[in-house]
Amino acid sequence: MVFFRGSSFFAARRLLDGVSWLDVEMQLTVKALKGRETIIQVSESDTVLSVKRLVEEKLQVPVSQQRLLYRGKALADEHSLSYYSIGPGSRLNLMVKDHMAQESPNGGNAVWKSLGVLLRNHFSPADAERVLECVQKDYERSLSLLSLDDIERLATRILHPQFSEAIDLGFLD
Repeated sequence: MVFFRGSSFFAARRLLDGVSWLDVEMQLTVKALKGRETIIQVSESDTVLSVKRLVEEKLQVPVSQQRLLYRGKALADEHSLSYYSIGPGSRLNLMVKDHMAQESPNGGNAVWKSLGVLLRNHFSPADAERVLECVQKDYERSLSLLSLDDIERLATRILHPQFSEAIDLGFLD
């Protein structure tokens, strides 16, 4: 008897069925907490971000406001459905982030809106949204990687610009 854990089951099943990794199509149900529900056609190799884009098309919920959950666990955009062992007939829960909750008290949302307008002037709406999402994620990732020393150096540059050259050269580190 053979036991499989997680996505190994799907990989083994594909091998037994003679189906290639990329050819497995399936239907998922996505249900929003406020009752709206849709069925989408996806592949196990699709990323969570691509699922969010399909949900945006079907339910008109912007990708930036979506949070997808499977069995109570939040799904990361960069992972594939098979990473979470999501198979045919699975049900994903959609939490819609409140538009006002995304605004920061210092007006940071206005910056993202302005950048979105600028990007839409140069790219298609879908491409502009994708670029904006990537910039926001990169920004958030960069902020999360800042150390206390990094913040201290930044504050010193802002509060004491006369020392900024010494800081850039590393004399005050």
